[in-house]
Amino acid sequence: MKAIIVLVTLLLAWGAESQVMAQAKPEAKPAQGQSEAKPKAAAMPAKLQPPKISLERVEIAAYFPYAPPPARVPLAVAFIFNITNPNSVTIAQEDLKFTYSFEAKADEFFELNTATVYETTLVPPKATTQLRVVSLLDSLVAPGNLAVTSGSRVQALGLKPPDVVKEWWEKIGDFPFKIRVTQGVATYSAGKASLLATFEGVFPGQ
Repeated sequence: MKAIIVLVTLLLAWGAESQVMAQAKPEAKPAQGQSEAKPKAAAMPAKLQPPKISLERVEIAAYFPYAPPPARVPLAVAFIFNITNPNSVTIAQEDLKFTYSFEAKADEFFELNTATVYETTLVPPKATTQLRVVSLLDSLVAPGNLAVTSGSRVQALGLKPPDVVKEWWEKIGDFPFKIRVTQGVATYSAGKASLLATFEGVFPGQ
């Protein structure tokens, strides 16, 4: 009888020790030379599409009343673009550039400046981001640029560069003439992929 009691006591003690060892058992680690499994990064689409860039509107960022030469009157024009990313991953805008023109007569546009942006802009997947680009014009410089780059066209329309600039500066607040964006190009990146987008637009629209 005593032998049975001793045997039962030993079995119970062994079982309790086994439970403690099981609870304290450390987590299995990868064998030497093997690395731990890491969560997989989001897969890059096989082919990325360039974003769609559209001119939403033009605003006057800063305005000062026109004064005749030799006064130099600045005019700050803001261009607001919508950038729509059709991809399933975020893309980063690296740079953006465009040329803009003012309308002197119906559908007769004259280039005034080229704006460039180098700040990085992130566009989330399947989303639209707005970008505001401000460009500065000078009332004393603009007539000379017109005379040099488009002098013959201006004369053919019966116009004079100083008069055209004066009218632009005085009336731009109501946008009675159109402002056109051309030669627009922007570069984007996503991982190692690079994208090129082109765009143009007119404000006020048709």
